[in-house]
Amino acid sequence: MVMKNLSDRVVEIAHQMKRNAEGMCLWRNYPLAAEALELLKSTGDPEETPAGKALALDFILDYLSEYDTPRFCISLLEYELEQVQLSPEQDGIPDADELKARISKLRDWISPETVSDGEFYEKYSRYLKWDPLERTPLWEELYLEVEHETDALVGDAPRGMGFCFGYWAAKRKVLLDKGIEWKDPHIMNPRVMFD
Repeated sequence: MVMKNLSDRVVEIAHQMKRNAEGMCLWRNYPLAAEALELLKSTGDPEETPAGKALALDFILDYLSEYDTPRFCISLLEYELEQVQLSPEQDGIPDADELKARISKLRDWISPETVSDGEFYEKYSRYLKWDPLERTPLWEELYLEVEHETDALVGDAPRGMGFCFGYWAAKRKVLLDKGIEWKDPHIMNPRVMFD
């Protein structure tokens, strides 16, 4: 991915986000993505083209957990869509219709009062069930804090096969300490074999 027209800090952020993802620490990317968005929105550099901004945002979104931070991701996708619509059609930039579909999917995700869990499963071919708590604003509000505390609890545990069970147990504990009962994917999908 080429990002030659973007500020050095945005490039630095993108590389750090990739390293965090490789280390299975996507949660650390949330504040980095927020910083990158602010930088992209505030720049007055005429060399930073809408197409360059769209490419940077596309890269950044690849390293976020959209279902954990849907409202924030919608803001990124909407800004990316604006940049795409300001760009002449060219190879490599994201497709406007695909971005609109992603925005629509996340809007459905955050609207359980209009799109039930079952309707969401069917409409988007989702097979794993989730705790309804995960669709609430509270989940997103607590995301960074909960993930930080969960990461501290799991410490240096090897992040390979079976790690998900220790991670989910730690996350359940963190949430329970906040008075929130959360059912992890294993509880919600008892017939599914997780690694």
